Amino acid sequence: MKLLEGIVEPNQDDRDGHIADLEADVRGLRDELRYAHAEAAKARRDAARAVGQLRQQLTPLYRALQAVFGELDAAGVEDAMPTSSAPTAPTSRTAAIWESWKARMPGGPAKIIDALALQSDMNTQQLAIATGVHRNSIPAMIYKLNKAGLLNKNGGRFSLKAL
Repeated sequence: MKLLEGIVEPNQDDRDGHIADLEADVRGLRDELRYAHAEAAKARRDAARAVGQLRQQLTPLYRALQAVFGELDAAGVEDAMPTSSAPTAPTSRTAAIWESWKARMPGGPAKIIDALALQSDMNTQQLAIATGVHRNSIPAMIYKLNKAGLLNKNGGRFSLKAL
């Protein structure tokens, strides 16, 4: 009759069984979490080891190329005619001038100079991505560089002025 009147008495055995099932689930999930943490730590160690091996393999080549390019710079060798539309590397003189400007305008403007030196003709979104600066901060930095007479603007795209 109690069921017809809407009175339900919980069965203690069902409740205890349900709690036991939940506790078993929690133990299983904790075990899975420990396993996942162990796997993640192993993956980090493996990645660090692989990067270390890659660095070890490439270091002699890197040092050799540094020496070669240092000798080319010392000899005053300029890049030949570029084969693509990519910007050419700056000469030692222009690099020194841009370094001077970066020292005068540290932070975001210096990052924009670096980004435009590598890839000219970028819009504000591309500059934000290249510099790691929030896109809402880019216009103020562009204004500062433009006020110093360092930028060319073509529509919504920017490039460094030729020195």
